Amino acid sequence: MQNSKLIKISNLGLNEINIDKANDSIYLIDCDINITVKEGIFVNIIDNSKNSNISIVGLRDSNIKYTILNSSSSKRVFNISGELNINEINLEATNEELTVNLLNENASCNIRCLSIATNMNNIFKQLISHKAVSTFSNITNVGVAMDKSNITFDTSGKIEKGMNKSKCAQLSKGIVMDDTSIIEAKPILLIDEFDCFANHGASIGKMSDDDLFYLMSRGLTKSEAFLLILQGIIKPFIDNIDVEEYKSNIESEIKNLIEK
Repeated sequence: MQNSKLIKISNLGLNEINIDKANDSIYLIDCDINITVKEGIFVNIIDNSKNSNISIVGLRDSNIKYTILNSSSSKRVFNISGELNINEINLEATNEELTVNLLNENASCNIRCLSIATNMNNIFKQLISHKAVSTFSNITNVGVAMDKSNITFDTSGKIEKGMNKSKCAQLSKGIVMDDTSIIEAKPILLIDEFDCFANHGASIGKMSDDDLFYLMSRGLTKSEAFLLILQGIIKPFIDNIDVEEYKSNIESEIKNLIEK
């Protein structure tokens, strides 16, 4: 993807965009926008908007790769009849809302959200609604909180009556780096159909002092030990960023946060 053209939405001067042809471009969202992805089209989008309202429609057999980078307090609504894959990394204070409506048989969404918070409050409100039979959703939230931070994952999955064979899964993981920080998971399943599969889970705890002590006894500083332990969690999110400049910037920001 390094040779892909980066198209900045604000430079287009449009409120609505229809993407109806396949291309290698990456669209950069930095303002309010309504985007429709036509049937059978793959599109790659990076979103670093602030306080924006964003609407994305993915028609049948469309495939949307959606990367959210330090996009604070935006509201996003996705109406999906194809496939949606969201990869989010947020290192800033935010109070954001995400709504995904799965509208067509075999429509799917896979959402991964990483929040690393230092001395800030973050709220992620996520709602997935299954509005067609045989639809699939999976949400994985990962939080790392330190220095009086509070991260809340408020996640709801809804399978409406008659939407049989649908699957809805939620998982929240959290690492609390000190005694002054909190990570809270609020998983909700609203199930009106018997013939479906739905589950949720949460795993939140403090980083092991024993692991830190062991690594520091081998010559690492405390921040280096933190980074090494977190690497396995953070790396899959970073590897999914297609623009090298943004990938390098996020890596540097994470390192700076840990070393503060």
